[in-house]
Amino acid sequence: MQAVKTKQRAIAEAESELIRLVRQTESVSRVELARQLSLAPSTVGLYVDRLVGEGFLQEGRKATSSSGRPPTILELNPEAGHFIGVDFEASQIAITSVDFSQQVLQQEVVRILASDSAARVVEKIEAGIRSINHGSRLLGIGVGVPGVVDHQLGEAVHYQHIAGWQHIPLVEHFTQLFDVPVYIENNIRAMALAEQWFGSARGVSDFVCLGIRSGIGAGVVIDGRLHTGRNGLAGEIGNWPCERPEKGARELVPLERIASVRAILDQLAKRITGGAKTTLTLKRNRVDLEDMVAAAENHEPLTLEVLESAAGVVGRVIAQISLLLNPEKVIVAGPLAKLTDAFLEPIRQVVYPLSNTKHARAPQIVASEFGMHGGALGAAALAVHQWKPSR
Repeated sequence: MQAVKTKQRAIAEAESELIRLVRQTESVSRVELARQLSLAPSTVGLYVDRLVGEGFLQEGRKATSSSGRPPTILELNPEAGHFIGVDFEASQIAITSVDFSQQVLQQEVVRILASDSAARVVEKIEAGIRSINHGSRLLGIGVGVPGVVDHQLGEAVHYQHIAGWQHIPLVEHFTQLFDVPVYIENNIRAMALAEQWFGSARGVSDFVCLGIRSGIGAGVVIDGRLHTGRNGLAGEIGNWPCERPEKGARELVPLERIASVRAILDQLAKRITGGAKTTLTLKRNRVDLEDMVAAAENHEPLTLEVLESAAGVVGRVIAQISLLLNPEKVIVAGPLAKLTDAFLEPIRQVVYPLSNTKHARAPQIVASEFGMHGGALGAAALAVHQWKPSR
């Protein structure tokens, strides 16, 4: 019996690798698959016939050939099923569904209230997943989680910005609810996967995705592989010790207390309360994110000053990361990424002089293309690429 299960797992692995090759290649034949998988053409034929019969693959057009009968190209069947990706942080949940060929089907956003407990956030994630309905079968769920993740236990270990967020067994919980495979990853690393598979990092083997939202984290890809570290803590740079940018301040504090969206909004509120002149107004003693973004786009002086100060600190951190890892690109994700003149350009102005050394060149610093749905798209892609047919 054990031998049968082992053989079935091996077949599922081989078939999932076959599907991954079809995903990566716009046109591939059975012969080419056999060559890339180092398997006999007859074995590949059996796998392909089964996957076509089950509706995961479909026979496409004929390949062009100068001689002989042209081979038939294999394609993914987009209607074979769908995958759902979830990404959340302190203020919102983003949900994205993709079909079997990884084309986006639907995107939703659910707000998280400051009063929401961990249990309430899990309930909102569940409701958001249930709101996705395409008529095709659900094949898998990926969840991008803020803070620390335990991959082995399938737990979200800790996140300081949601009350009671400690050791939440998300994989077990959602597997029981939806009866499909569930995969978990840190949400900034999920953003990096989205950039690698769909975005600015396609074809780039070494890059860093820097997510700046309620906290700050980094998804690090080295030699084409996501780097998680010994305990899954790689990229937790929100705690990177940085010097406050205020004049005369020599105190070292965590990066995210200076340059996260939350910290920038707090700094603006502090300056306004202290009498600084600005067109911004406080709402319940806070500055609204949308108002801050609009003010930056309108070149409001106080907003530009605070953003430039935070960007300088981020730039110095990126310069140190660059000297350590030598990435080709650094992709900035989050609501500040679209502020090219007010935030991205000041970062570049700090990074380039510090990173252009005698034998090294500064990385390209670009904005993510995905907006608020990058992490959810990456989480969906994680489910897609981890999925295996049942055998």
